[in-house]
Amino acid sequence: MNSIIIFCAQYLFIAVLIGLVVAWLQLAKDKKVNFFLATIVAGVIAFVISRIASKIYYDPRPFVTEHVKPLIKHAADNGFPSDHALLTGTLTAITYFYNKKVSYIMFLLTFIIGLSRVLAKVHSPLDIIGGWVFGVVGAICGYLLIEWASKKYLAKYISEK
Repeated sequence: MNSIIIFCAQYLFIAVLIGLVVAWLQLAKDKKVNFFLATIVAGVIAFVISRIASKIYYDPRPFVTEHVKPLIKHAADNGFPSDHALLTGTLTAITYFYNKKVSYIMFLLTFIIGLSRVLAKVHSPLDIIGGWVFGVVGAICGYLLIEWASKKYLAKYISEK
């Protein structure tokens, strides 16, 4: 069982990245640029929010507070928010706006990753939830910004012709 937890906690995020690529490949040509740009903007926003939050709130990792050996070798630094949860939460949420079917699979993987990181004792549930929340906020902001910019500037470009 530990080997499954370790695999999911360390490597399953790659399946989420593959899901993002699959979702992008399935899009119509005119939506691919928006999805790509929204993903970049969402990632930047989520990352900035998470760095600010990590300076405001410190949550020691469970293996430190519980005096146990984690299943994954990890530094005894601030666990809040989880970078794995932030990444997978952001990618899953941004994918939802463009390809709901693929995002549902990504959501399941994202949940398994978060649970595995808690079971591996490298994050608390709060670290995981924080990463997901910041990822979703980043995705919503990224999506809205890119869609707004696309409509504003594309509409302007079309009206000039």
